[in-house]
Amino acid sequence: MNKFIKNIVMPHKILFIILTVIFISIILYGIWLYHENNIINVTHYDISDKKLPKNFNKFKIAQISDFHNTTLGNDNDILIEDIKREKPDIIVITGDYIDYYHTKPDISERLAERLVKIAPVYYVTGNHESRILPELNELLSFFNKIGVTVLRNNKFIIERGNDKIRICGIDDPDFSGANRPVEEYENETLEKINSLISDDTYNILLSHRPELFDTYCKSGVNLVFSGHAHGGQFRLPIVGALYAPGQGIFPKYTENVHHSGNTNMVVSRGLGQSSIPFRINNSPELVIATLYCK
Repeated sequence: MNKFIKNIVMPHKILFIILTVIFISIILYGIWLYHENNIINVTHYDISDKKLPKNFNKFKIAQISDFHNTTLGNDNDILIEDIKREKPDIIVITGDYIDYYHTKPDISERLAERLVKIAPVYYVTGNHESRILPELNELLSFFNKIGVTVLRNNKFIIERGNDKIRICGIDDPDFSGANRPVEEYENETLEKINSLISDDTYNILLSHRPELFDTYCKSGVNLVFSGHAHGGQFRLPIVGALYAPGQGIFPKYTENVHHSGNTNMVVSRGLGQSSIPFRINNSPELVIATLYCK
């Protein structure tokens, strides 16, 4: 009789243990996934360039990219506090600030309103903005009211003492038509950049697309801030990013600083999500780049 009862009870104990392990695993995975999508990683880069004017030594730039009108903390308090702590000289926004799929411009406007109280803000468009022109026009009108500098194929001179640097920005290629041959918008991008930069100044370019790095290098621009790739969205240890738009499988430009010739390119993993509503092994990123004279 005891053996019969034991044969009945033991499978139930094993099932209970298995279900408990599965339940705890789901809870732990949920906590990890929340962390991956809500805890900001602040990444610091030191960039040295002999062409940088001496008065701009230790010039600090905070980069926000691919915000996609997300929320990180109540009213984006987490992001704001992280930026305040860094005390940047300027803040650059490198596209996809609003989202095509879940457009909530009030979130993006509120963040911009708080950013301009920290430091001067410079903005360029991304591919998402090209799909929602009415909302973009409203956002640009709001930017004009609060003092955000919009760089749509134009430039702005920043001065420190007797020195100056030039910050330029170009529209995302999708503003001239989506699904075009790569060679077509590469040539268009090069023409735009060459019309904005100057050999007698240190040139910073804000441009949404990192896959155009070779084009940026051809122009000779000194420093580029880019995003778009979302860090590959899903990243594996050692392997890195799995896919990025415009680059395909195992993309090259999804994070970090890339250097070739006279050009450095900073690629942000971005802060928000879009059509894919979560990240894996790829936390939201705030980039802080500090410039140094060689």
